[in-house]
Amino acid sequence: MKTTMQAGKEEKEWFAGNCNRKTAEDLLLQINKDGAFLIRRSSAQNARQPYTLAVLYRQKVYNIPIRFLEETRGYALGKEGKKNEEIFSSLQEIISHHKNNQLLLIDSKSQAKHTTYLTHPAHP
Repeated sequence: MKTTMQAGKEEKEWFAGNCNRKTAEDLLLQINKDGAFLIRRSSAQNARQPYTLAVLYRQKVYNIPIRFLEETRGYALGKEGKKNEEIFSSLQEIISHHKNNQLLLIDSKSQAKHTTYLTHPAHP
């Protein structure tokens, strides 16, 4: 069953697999459109944070951890659990949701908050 799920992800236009952070950022900057995005395997290769959602907004790439929640078998965005956080059953559900609902982006240096939709899938 796991290989089928993996194969399904590999076919998605937004799934970049083992693409590293620099390559992902370069790819999104080349597209140069707010809302350009991809999901890549997390550099840490950590079961609790298996993926990263990379999103371009105003010439800046935001790398958002995707956490796997063992107790619910779902995925959540961000570094740590928050009250009332949204839990998604799949990576596809995260993408579908944020094509229609704004995604909150927080600048790690300035703490400035922005929102965008996922609009342009990227694939290396």
